[in-house]
Amino acid sequence: MSVIAFILLVLIAVAMVFVAIRLRKIERRLKGESSKNRVARRVAARKAKKDGMEITDLDLRHTENCKLLPNREMLLNMMPKDAVVAEVGSAFGDFSNEILQRCAPKQLHLVDSWASERYQIGLKTIKKNLADEISADRLHIHQGLSTEVLPTFEGGFFDWVYIDTNHSYETTLEELLICDSKVSETGRIAGHDFCTGNVIDAVPYGVVEAVTKFCKDRNWQFEYLTVESHGHFSFCLRRLG
Repeated sequence: MSVIAFILLVLIAVAMVFVAIRLRKIERRLKGESSKNRVARRVAARKAKKDGMEITDLDLRHTENCKLLPNREMLLNMMPKDAVVAEVGSAFGDFSNEILQRCAPKQLHLVDSWASERYQIGLKTIKKNLADEISADRLHIHQGLSTEVLPTFEGGFFDWVYIDTNHSYETTLEELLICDSKVSETGRIAGHDFCTGNVIDAVPYGVVEAVTKFCKDRNWQFEYLTVESHGHFSFCLRRLG
């Protein structure tokens, strides 16, 4: 091989390395821009979701009788005992057991779809751990969507309900509206995750917006709010006098 040919080969090799480096830089930049675009789209989607929720301004009468409690376990201590209760969204039954222990309900109705494989394990866990309550006809399991199961109960059937489902604005508002006719005149509607969303997974909730709209439109007031340090608060409502 001549010296000139060798030099040309070296120059070609260097050029190819240079091109490869430039292509890698371009690829990284495009990936970075693509990642930024994905983040921007997700942020826009979350903002659109929040913007689609109706904002309601409450009056003093909706809040003036409300008491703050340290946690939702204390909330259970304040709820009526020997009552007919529904827990809407029961998952693995941890809070169901708290209701049974703290409130000694006459009947506790668990309403949940237990649809995913993860939550199907939850249903099995409930049936195993609370088998005695089921056998005593004190605990009743209703598998299905909350908005389909709740309407099957008679009007005024429950003394109080506790809602903890998917936390979306639409579902929560529908559940509240159904429960309006399913709890007694002196009954309560309570629930979990009265907050703006899950900050870890960046999931916006619509519970605050749904609850405040419901109170304004259907003449309910806050009786209790919890203030846990983790920020996932619970609420309890009762009808305005």
